[in-house]
Amino acid sequence: MYRYTGLVMFVIILPVIMLSELPARGVSESLAAAFDAHVKNVHIVLDKENGEAVVYLRGEHFTTYQFHESLRIPFLWPVHAASGIAVTRNWPMGTDDPEITDHPHHQSLWTAFGDINGYDHWHNEPVITKDVHAVSGASRGTIMARNLWVDDRVNPLVDEIREYIFYDTPDTVRYFDQSVTFRASYGDVTFGDDKEGLFAFRIRTEIQGNRKGMLTNAYGKSGEREVYGTPAPWMDYSGPVEGEGRHGIALFSHPDNFRLPAWHVRDYGLAACNFFAMKDVAGKDEEGTYVLRKGEELTLRVRYLIYNGEMEHRQLQEQFDLYARGEGGG
Repeated sequence: MYRYTGLVMFVIILPVIMLSELPARGVSESLAAAFDAHVKNVHIVLDKENGEAVVYLRGEHFTTYQFHESLRIPFLWPVHAASGIAVTRNWPMGTDDPEITDHPHHQSLWTAFGDINGYDHWHNEPVITKDVHAVSGASRGTIMARNLWVDDRVNPLVDEIREYIFYDTPDTVRYFDQSVTFRASYGDVTFGDDKEGLFAFRIRTEIQGNRKGMLTNAYGKSGEREVYGTPAPWMDYSGPVEGEGRHGIALFSHPDNFRLPAWHVRDYGLAACNFFAMKDVAGKDEEGTYVLRKGEELTLRVRYLIYNGEMEHRQLQEQFDLYARGEGGG
């Protein structure tokens, strides 16, 4: 019987140590939550009533999935680098960028598209959250959402299953994977050749290309003029933050996606990975319109790499190669 003594002492002592940190709620519930947060490096607190799922990495706030019913579309905000600096623009959700009030539909880090059966979810139509689940873990945590993209009369157009996987990552690098699966449950779905979309972020104001930042693609080309539209496996947006060093976001497209994405990127801070705008953005002769027949599915996968400190082109390519091989996942 004595061989269990150490385990018993651990179970007894750990909650005692954490009692000072417990919130004012039922003791058993509080002890369970404290123990859960202690053993899981990626801890996600899901609050369906307030429409948010808060992601913590080793006790530090990484990001929050915002899906309250008052929002037109769900998005991630804020998004913190390991340094603690927010790397996406806070406006219009926050108030610390009062001089930058363009494009209010650019909400930190989001997923939307400008032409689904002729309807524009980039600017106008809503993406309705039907359900959200979250799982914490020692090396990774997951948010799974079931969404409905609708027309201007709230009639359903397409179902979407969205998954975020957040990893326990090194000190200067954080990354997470996102996948979306579109399911044509209500009839054929046409993704038009349109520049607005699909996976997108708005970089922190200081890092905009027309300020101190720089856009660079997988082929080593830099600046909006050189990288806009060019189909490429990845794009980086980075620059210095005064007093805090260099910060950036790189967006990787998984090799299994059905084609290389075109890049709708701007010096005013936008970076968007678009799989359909082959003519509107990439400038090709043939349109990128994609028709999903009723009952079919289309899955698209990307990784967001958030970093602070210097990250050379070679290092970014190495990170992409890890993602492409299914490695480096926490």
